[in-house]
Amino acid sequence: MNALRHGLAAKTSATAVNIASTDDVDGMYQRLRQIEIESVKAFNEVHNLSTSEDLDGLHTAVRRIAALERYSHRFHSKLKRDVF
Repeated sequence: MNALRHGLAAKTSATAVNIASTDDVDGMYQRLRQIEIESVKAFNEVHNLSTSEDLDGLHTAVRRIAALERYSHRFHSKLKRDVF
């Protein structure tokens, strides 16, 4: 659900059966890269908001970072389980 909310959901779900192709593995690494890019954007937003007085915006940005981290950890675990 977090992936859908943050625009990081896969176009198709990858299972252990169809991971064998190189394109799927490359796609998974591309998604991890996309998560990293979104995390950097969120960290920059937190940095910019930390000097302002918009605490609601800061709280939202920090929650987004936490959601991206959780999604990244889950996805990395899935990648390790399915590929390695």
